[in-house]
Amino acid sequence: MLRSGRSLPMWPSRIPNEEYAMRRTNLMNLLKKEVKTGVSEKQVVVVMKGARKSYIAPDVPHAFRQKSHFRYLNGITTPDCYYIMQSGISESSKETNILFADRRSAYDELWEGALPTESEWEKTAKFTECVPTSRILQTLEKVCDKGTAVFFDSTSDDLLYKFVQAKANSVREINHFIERRRVIKSPSEMSSMRDVCNVGAQTMSSMISGSRDLHNENAICGLLEFEGRRRGSEMQAYPPVIAGGVRANTIHYLDANNDLNPRECVLVDAGCDLNGYVSDVTRCFPISGFWSDAQLSLYEALLYVHEELLTYAHSMEKVRLSALFRRMNELLAASFTELGLIRSTDHKEMIHQAEKLCPHHVSHYLGMDVHDCPTVSRDIDLPPNVPFTIEPGVYVPMDWPVKEFRGIGYRIEDDVATSEAGGIELLTAAVPRDPIEIQRLMGTAE
Repeated sequence: MLRSGRSLPMWPSRIPNEEYAMRRTNLMNLLKKEVKTGVSEKQVVVVMKGARKSYIAPDVPHAFRQKSHFRYLNGITTPDCYYIMQSGISESSKETNILFADRRSAYDELWEGALPTESEWEKTAKFTECVPTSRILQTLEKVCDKGTAVFFDSTSDDLLYKFVQAKANSVREINHFIERRRVIKSPSEMSSMRDVCNVGAQTMSSMISGSRDLHNENAICGLLEFEGRRRGSEMQAYPPVIAGGVRANTIHYLDANNDLNPRECVLVDAGCDLNGYVSDVTRCFPISGFWSDAQLSLYEALLYVHEELLTYAHSMEKVRLSALFRRMNELLAASFTELGLIRSTDHKEMIHQAEKLCPHHVSHYLGMDVHDCPTVSRDIDLPPNVPFTIEPGVYVPMDWPVKEFRGIGYRIEDDVATSEAGGIELLTAAVPRDPIEIQRLMGTAE
């Protein structure tokens, strides 16, 4: 047990304390390059606001998750904190950091437990001062002047933003600068991604094996929660999509409370959250454990596209998500035309029909957030150690000309990362995609 009475986690963090200091230094060096080197701006100040504890009803809190940018820079997972980084623009200037956090009273500790000690916070945040949050404006009053360039998440606190805007020479958005650093994972972050993606894949496999003939989507939701948490996941990475039958054609269907028809398939899109990093996996399977002819033929057509995309990404000299997207549309058009789902021989029309059947991108970045680093373009060559998803889908509307496939919605999604050795590394190999293997999980394979 820790001195404060908190038990050790099943999966200790892979991120060494020194890495947080390196992240701050790298970010500050990047910001200094953006600042004018003349007399107008002589120092850089970064103002970070952590996530607030919020409530669904009086005395009933939502599950808390720290803002990823905030945690990335200082490792603090306590709610309602601020963090300031300050440095002159010269290379020799030393960085000073201030943590703003409130201690709990003895009464609050009786109900909610003790917070980490200042020395525990200091291991990752390396602050020169730790002061109450009530002093944030007073401190900024002293720190900011007309020679200061402030970098701040302008959407996080309108009052604070207006205050620093009045005091500083300039106030700039911080997010895209942090995301340029975050999109490429360090070796320890890649270990964290392997951990959470393996847990997420195992969770999905165990859920599939226990879902045969379940009667309601919510039962699958409960299985996901159980299988993830018993493996060490702290929470689900996002509200899971659990969509039976035609509901799978609502791409982000979140109700998960409808009855399941044993003659239909279910689409499950779910992830685990472990030490601040997340997985994102989608699989589809027949509720009864047995595919109909139409279900299986459409699934195999989509699986072909998925496997070809994995091969294509692995063979690319430089992976580029926009190129993967174009390749997905070409493969979908060819595969669905061969199946008979698309009835056109004109290439342009085939691509148009494929885009109607799969209206989303093939990929997004992955890391501390499920849709990680959204300000980073998907039209760039990726260096090693960038995790992302590969997720082709097909959503056949009820008015599609080919009747036998109407109402079927599938998506097959895996997590991968660009590799130091070239190509990609498959991070979610622990969950099968092959339809026979899926039936084997469900106990129905011959």
